[in-house]
Amino acid sequence: MVSIPTGSKVLAGVKVLATACSVSVVLASAAYAQTAAQNEAEYSALLQAIAAEKVSLAQQELFVAKQDGGIGSLTAQLSNLDELKASVEPMLGKMTTGIAGQVNSDYPFEMERRGPRLVSLQKTMADPNASLADKYRKVLNVYKLEVNYGQALEAKKGNHPTDPVIRVGDDRWAKEDDGTIKIDKKTGLREEIYDGSYLRYGRLAYVYMNADSSSALRYDLEQRAWVELPKKHIVDIRRAVRIAKGEAAPKVVRVPVFNTP
Repeated sequence: MVSIPTGSKVLAGVKVLATACSVSVVLASAAYAQTAAQNEAEYSALLQAIAAEKVSLAQQELFVAKQDGGIGSLTAQLSNLDELKASVEPMLGKMTTGIAGQVNSDYPFEMERRGPRLVSLQKTMADPNASLADKYRKVLNVYKLEVNYGQALEAKKGNHPTDPVIRVGDDRWAKEDDGTIKIDKKTGLREEIYDGSYLRYGRLAYVYMNADSSSALRYDLEQRAWVELPKKHIVDIRRAVRIAKGEAAPKVVRVPVFNTP
């Protein structure tokens, strides 16, 4: 047993000690609460970081899965590439042969363009270094151009197909009343003199008419030659030429169609 002095000074000392202990306990409790709150915040932040990491990992796994699927698809396509190439190339070859046959047996219009274009296509098809895509693109382009020829009424100035007039120097150009050279309003170029006009009715007929409408010719596919047309067709041809040039309103025109091979 411990005996406690009962003097006033002793009692005062006990009070002070008791008060000091009380403060110490209060301070210890506050520090503990602060540490617990800080630990809780850190733990919450850690949980959020872990969750974010899991989401990121799941996204990466999904991306990898998609990439693996894409790689698998590309691998399957590449494995079929040889088979595709083996089937497409013969088709392009047949299309080229068909285009060449059409150009060589067709009416002789736009040959200054169609001839070189066909030669260029045939060179590309025969080139072992040309890619399949280039061959396909070129064949399809030429094919579309040839198809479009059969869907238009077109007139174009030109010289006589069998007996053209030779003009040299200033005689080549049309003149105004004052003797100056005429300028074409559409092109802005000097207006050249031609014997007449060619008219193409799609692929139904190909004709030529003199500038003075005195005579007209048609191209005979069977004979591969120009033959004279009866004069009764000239009025219809002249009307069709004006329509094709935009000089008259569109309307139904008669086509001088004859037996063709």
